[in-house]
Amino acid sequence: MINVKYIRIIIGIIGTICVSLSFTIDVFIFVPEYIQIYKKKSVEGVKPDRHLLMLIKCSLWVLYGLPVVHKDSILVTTSNGVGFVIEVIYVVVFCISCDDQSRTDVVYVKLYLEFCFVVVSYANTIWAIGSLVAKHTLIGIVCNLFNISIYVSFAKEKMVETKTLKSMPFRLSLLSFINAGLWTAYSLIYKIDIYVLICSGLETLFCAFQLIVHACSYKPHQVGVIG
Repeated sequence: MINVKYIRIIIGIIGTICVSLSFTIDVFIFVPEYIQIYKKKSVEGVKPDRHLLMLIKCSLWVLYGLPVVHKDSILVTTSNGVGFVIEVIYVVVFCISCDDQSRTDVVYVKLYLEFCFVVVSYANTIWAIGSLVAKHTLIGIVCNLFNISIYVSFAKEKMVETKTLKSMPFRLSLLSFINAGLWTAYSLIYKIDIYVLICSGLETLFCAFQLIVHACSYKPHQVGVIG
């Protein structure tokens, strides 16, 4: 009989692979745009806000999965570590290629504030708080607040203001839905992780909504139309 703990680990590993694939697809969506930015040395209308938010999100979840905060959650750290590296690359390319110094300065200020916030979060969580339960609770709440802010920001900017599905292609929405479902299962098996459950549960609902939008917007090719 397979130990339930091992099933959780296997699901976490598969979830980590799905996260990597999600970020890989995300790369293929944004990389052509950033290649043009680098070649033209102009960011034009591109906004780095999404990537700046993702930097904080990944940084906090990396902290959440560390053994000094929560035991048996190292896979949470691994999966978000991949995302952190990719988001750093995006921001670096933006800063190098930005032709508007004022916009670059704004990004630097935001990065500085983010760095201070993350450092304070790490320091307080690891050294200032003694109880493992308190560490887990504090960083779990903060992580979920940032996840919710990202979902709201993404929905408002990409789906309401632009009114387009370009930023949420079907394959990415489907893979994100599967990934969120896996992490939901991960949070329920062996030991219930309420904070991962909240995060992955909300993401599952958000991705399900995206899939519904795709289904409602689907227009099959007309074959053999007469007239």
